[in-house]
Amino acid sequence: MKLFLQILGFVLMIVALVLAKRRFLDKPPAEPAAIETTTSKADSSPPPAQPATASETEEGRIATLLNRVFHGGNSGTPEDKARIRMKAFMQAWKEGGTSLGDAEQAAACLWSRGKIFIPDRDEIQDAYNGFTKFRRDKDLYTTIKEYAIADTIDRAHDEAHGDYSTFAVTIDGKTYLMGVPDKSNPIFWIR
Repeated sequence: MKLFLQILGFVLMIVALVLAKRRFLDKPPAEPAAIETTTSKADSSPPPAQPATASETEEGRIATLLNRVFHGGNSGTPEDKARIRMKAFMQAWKEGGTSLGDAEQAAACLWSRGKIFIPDRDEIQDAYNGFTKFRRDKDLYTTIKEYAIADTIDRAHDEAHGDYSTFAVTIDGKTYLMGVPDKSNPIFWIR
């Protein structure tokens, strides 16, 4: 029951952050009241537009990622869905490490089914056990200091996994190749 409440709290926290972002950061600024000024007709050109800052762009990307993850990401190509899953999975893995906390549980759920939360307790336990084995297979049952996901994606198919996307992921300086199935099946090592 405690695990369920922790996961539920984590999901509610993320939803609250997304809602707060939508309400306070995505809201267009209020139109200022019309102020009459005495300007010449030659100086009536509109002010230049301000370029978006890097943080606004990054916040927009994070909001889009969270929106796609929480709302199913039903639009887009299989590559887009796989990229979203891989980014969310790697971020949760890095944040969770081997803590047995919410982020590690979210990483296990994303690894196993591509969902941030699995409602069945037995499935969560299976996902966690499989995720632990997955990390131990490459001696990665440690805290990740850094990771990078390559921009290029390859597509492949085999009988064991069906259609999947392949990603080159560098974890703490060593590159691995992972497969992300199109279906809700676990992410797997290719090499």
